[in-house]
Amino acid sequence: MAEMIAISLSAKVAATLSRSPAADISSLVAVRSGIAAAARDLELLRAFLRFADSRRGADALVSAWVDQIRDVGFELEDAADEYAFLSGGGFVRACANFGAWLALARRLGKARVRLRDLSDAKERYGIRPASASASSSAPDGGTGPVVGQKLAEAAHFVEHGEIVGVAAHRRLLMKWLTEDLDSRRSLVAVCGMGGVGKTTLVTSVYKEVAASRYFDCAAWVSVSKNFTTDDLLRKIAKELHRDARAGMPDIDEMDYRSLVEALRGHLANKRYLLLLDDVWDANAWYEIRNALVDDGTGSRIIITTRSQDVASLAASTRIIMLEPLCEQEAWSLFCNTTFRKDDNRECPHHLEHWAVKILGRCCGLPLAIVSVGNLLALKDRMEFAWKNVHDSLDWNESSVRGIGQVSSILNLSIDDLPYHLKRCLLYCSIYPEDFLIKRKILIRLWIAEGYIEEKGQGTLEEIADDYLNQLVQRSLLQVTLTNEFGRVKRLCIHDLIRDLILQRSMKEGFIVFSKCSPALESSKKIRHLILDRCIDKLPSSLTNLLNLRYLGIRSTLIKELPQELGKLHHLQTLDTKWSMVQRLPPSIAKLKSLRHLILYRRRSADFRYPGPGSAIVFPQGLQNLTCLQTLKYVEADENMVKSLGSLKHMKSLEIFGVHESILVHLPSSISKMSGLLRLGIVSRDANVSLDLEPFSQPPIKLQRLSLTGMLARGCYILL
Repeated sequence: MAEMIAISLSAKVAATLSRSPAADISSLVAVRSGIAAAARDLELLRAFLRFADSRRGADALVSAWVDQIRDVGFELEDAADEYAFLSGGGFVRACANFGAWLALARRLGKARVRLRDLSDAKERYGIRPASASASSSAPDGGTGPVVGQKLAEAAHFVEHGEIVGVAAHRRLLMKWLTEDLDSRRSLVAVCGMGGVGKTTLVTSVYKEVAASRYFDCAAWVSVSKNFTTDDLLRKIAKELHRDARAGMPDIDEMDYRSLVEALRGHLANKRYLLLLDDVWDANAWYEIRNALVDDGTGSRIIITTRSQDVASLAASTRIIMLEPLCEQEAWSLFCNTTFRKDDNRECPHHLEHWAVKILGRCCGLPLAIVSVGNLLALKDRMEFAWKNVHDSLDWNESSVRGIGQVSSILNLSIDDLPYHLKRCLLYCSIYPEDFLIKRKILIRLWIAEGYIEEKGQGTLEEIADDYLNQLVQRSLLQVTLTNEFGRVKRLCIHDLIRDLILQRSMKEGFIVFSKCSPALESSKKIRHLILDRCIDKLPSSLTNLLNLRYLGIRSTLIKELPQELGKLHHLQTLDTKWSMVQRLPPSIAKLKSLRHLILYRRRSADFRYPGPGSAIVFPQGLQNLTCLQTLKYVEADENMVKSLGSLKHMKSLEIFGVHESILVHLPSSISKMSGLLRLGIVSRDANVSLDLEPFSQPPIKLQRLSLTGMLARGCYILL
C-alpha cells in the first residue's frame, strides 16, 4: 500500500505542476519545489516500500515504519491537491490566499522532515531490499506458500466423503483424459478461486487414472508462485523417476538445456500424464513445453489455476470453471466432515441452528467448510460451544489451527496483485455484503480516487475497464450480469474475499467507515461522497470539500444543489439520478473536470412507488464542460443542442424533450463526437414525429441507439 502512495503521488505531482503556473507567491514560499522534492524522495523509497510491504505481517517494526511512510504520503498528496487549488486562479488568487500559502509551506516542511527521518530510520531497522531473498517467495510473511504446498500434498489423502458437488466435473475430466481419441498432446484446465476445490478434484482423478496404467508414466507437480524454470523441470523429472530412483540421473546438477534433453528422452514414444497444480502465470507453460514431447501418443497435461488467462491456454472446450458449492452440497460436505465418526453422518437437531449460521460464513467454499468442520468435530456437541465457534470465527486472524489456512490460501491471490490492481480491489471493501456492484459506478469511483493511471491512447475509463476485467479473470470479482454485447454490467465479491480485503483496508487506514455526518464536517480530504436515501438535504459544508471527485445523491430526497457547486473544481462525477433535484445551479458550468453527469428527477417522495421521472434543464455554459463523456437525462433546447458540438469526448448521451426544431441542429453536434458509443433520443411527446433522415450515417463507433417517440414515415438509419 505504501508503494501505491509513492507511485500515485509521483504521477499526481507531475500532472499538478505541469498544469499550474509558477506564480511568484508560490516561489516565495517554495511550495512548488518542496512538493516536487518530496515526491522524488518517495520515488527513491519505492524499492524499500515494496520489500517492507511484503514483510508487514511478519515484522511489527517494519509494519510501523510502513504505516508512518503511508501517513506522510497522504499528507504530501493533500498538499499537492491544495497547491493545485491555490494556484488554479493565477497570481491574483495566490496573493489573496497568502495566509493559506504560509500554512501550506509549514505543513510541507514538517512532512519533509518526517520523511527524511523515516528514510534514515530504514538503515537502523535493517530494511533493505537485499534481504528480500529470504522471503521472496512469501509475500505474506512466509506462511502462504508453505500452507498452500501442504494443502496441495494433502489432497492425495482426501477421503471420498470430502469430495462433494463435483461428480459431473469428475466424469468430464475422466472422459477428456481416457476417452478422447485425439492423439495430439493436449491441455486441460480447471479454473476457480482459491479454496474452491480445484486441487482436490484433479488429484482424485489423477490418482485413479495413474493407477489404471492407461498412461505409461505420470507426474504430479505443485507450481510455486515464484517458480524458476529449472526448478520446475527438476520437479517434473523427479516425479517421473519416482518409481525408478536407481536409474535417475543427477538432476540437481543439470542446467536448462540438459534438463530439457533428459525429459524429452525419457518421455519419447510414451503416453504421459502431467498435472501442474496452482499455476499463476502462463509463462510457466511456455517455458517448459519444449521439454514435453508431442509425438502423437495422446499425452495429456492438466493445469489448475485461479486465473482465467492461464486457463485459456487450453482449448475453450477443455476448461472446467469451478464455482462454490450450492447450499445442499455445502451441507453434505459439512456433515461428512464434522460428523465423520458417526455412522449416519447427520447433524443433531439441537445443533442445526448454529450449523446453518456457521455454514453461511463459509460461503460455499469447500476449503472453509472442511476447515471449520474439522474444528467442530473436536468440540462438545453443545449449543454454547458451537455458538462460541460462530462468534469467534475469523478467517483472517484466527489462531485456531486449520482455520487460518483459509486466509493464507485466499491471501495469496490478493498478494499476487500488482499495486494498481490491489488498491482497486481493496477499494471494493466499501460495498456491503452480497451487494451487486454496478460496473460503471465502480469505474468512476476508481477514477475519482486517482487509482487509474493514464497510459497510451486509452481513456481513463477504458484503462479502468481493463483493470476490472483482470480482477474478474483472477477470480477475485464475480460477474453476475452482462449486457447484450457480453460486457460486464454487475459484479459481486465473494464474502470471504470481502472479509479479507475489509480487514486489510481498515488495518491500513485505506478505508474509514462513518455512520454519522460529523465526519463530513471535520474533513476536507474526502474524495468521494455517496449519500443514502434517508438524506433530504446536502450538508452546508459540501462546497468546502475541495478534493471531492465524486458526488452521488442517487435515490435521495435532496431537492437542490448548492449555488457554490462550481467551487468543486476537481469534481468528475455528479450523479443525481432519482433524486428530487429540479434544477442545476449556474455555477455547474465551472466544473471543467466533470466527466460524468447523470440527472433525472423523481416526482414522488415515496420510494416504493417512484413513478415516472423527468429530465433536467442544463443552464448556460454546457460548452465549457469539454471533459464530459457521459450526459444523461438532460432536457433538450436549441442552445443546449448547439453546445453539444463542443463535447468531443462524449461516449454516452441521452437527451429528452426532442422536437422538430432541435433535430435540425442535433446531427451536426453529434457528428463531432467521434467516440460516441450510446445515444438515446426521447421525443417531447407521443405526437411528435422524429425525422431522423440526417442521422442516416451515425458515428462510426456507435453501439447502441435508443429512440423513444414516433418515427417519421420513410425514415431509416444505416447501422
